[in-house]
Amino acid sequence: MSTSLLNNCLENIFTKIYENLYENYKGLTQNPRWLLMRKVARFKIGRAIMLFFFKRSSQSYLTFINESNSCFAEIHLDRVVNKLKTEGLYLGINLPQEMVQEIIEFAKSTACYGNRKSNLGFYYHQKEQVEKNLRKHFTTGNYFNTGLLCPAIKKLQNDPLLLAIAARYLDTQPVHQGNHLWWSFAGKTTYHEQSQAAQFFHYDMDDYRFIKFFFYLTDVDETSGPHVCVRGSHNQKKLSHLCLRKRETDKDIIDYYGIDSLVKICGKAGFGFVEDPLCFHKGIPPTHQDRLILQIEFATTDYNMQHDIRETSLLKCIE
Repeated sequence: MSTSLLNNCLENIFTKIYENLYENYKGLTQNPRWLLMRKVARFKIGRAIMLFFFKRSSQSYLTFINESNSCFAEIHLDRVVNKLKTEGLYLGINLPQEMVQEIIEFAKSTACYGNRKSNLGFYYHQKEQVEKNLRKHFTTGNYFNTGLLCPAIKKLQNDPLLLAIAARYLDTQPVHQGNHLWWSFAGKTTYHEQSQAAQFFHYDMDDYRFIKFFFYLTDVDETSGPHVCVRGSHNQKKLSHLCLRKRETDKDIIDYYGIDSLVKICGKAGFGFVEDPLCFHKGIPPTHQDRLILQIEFATTDYNMQHDIRETSLLKCIE
């Protein structure tokens, strides 16, 4: 075994041990109900039992939604929901260009935080100089309090069509779990950095049922960090995927699901899609161009664990 392969293997083991310990610590100290969900929801029967006991009908809620007030035109609700049920993915929920520009301007005029650390704030144009000064490499630049600071994002999290899709798919009145706006920076990354930036195949465990809307805010091609989803994997996983919950290699995913199940998503700025994050998915590390992407998440329960809200007094910019 080569030295680099051995190092990657050891780094993989230590990363997984750390992630498990941190998840248990965070759940026990912040929200034990969230930790219980994380253990139970990986199994289909566990999700079914919990949803049976806590189900709230979506029908009465849907009657109050006026989809004509949506930012999105010519999106067929039934088609989206049916695709989500069968494939776990629907492509083509695209932002109006004026909204794209508003969010880009917000991102360029607001501090982001390196690798999601609240004490490592900088403006996007300062990134290279900050890295040089700190002798530190940033894989991501993440924004906080986006729904409070950016009217366009606030409008999206309350958009009638997105809420209707969520209600129909979740089969309940949806709750907004949170937003996430971030840069994925182009360049070389280590195994640990890719793992922290969700750049290996994995599936999320944010609730017993939940969905995420994604919007590219920069043009994304094969060299600038496309999102990859394994079509249909929300409904089918082998036992080791359920019990071990680790970052999976491309080979393991392709061997089990077949290469035709992998959907590599490229698109112009404004291109959007919705995904059941129980599907295996990953972001490919960008190599030539930074990627800016917005995520808006809805679920059946808000555990107060997924949001981007931070006390402004705790946010520090690098001087």
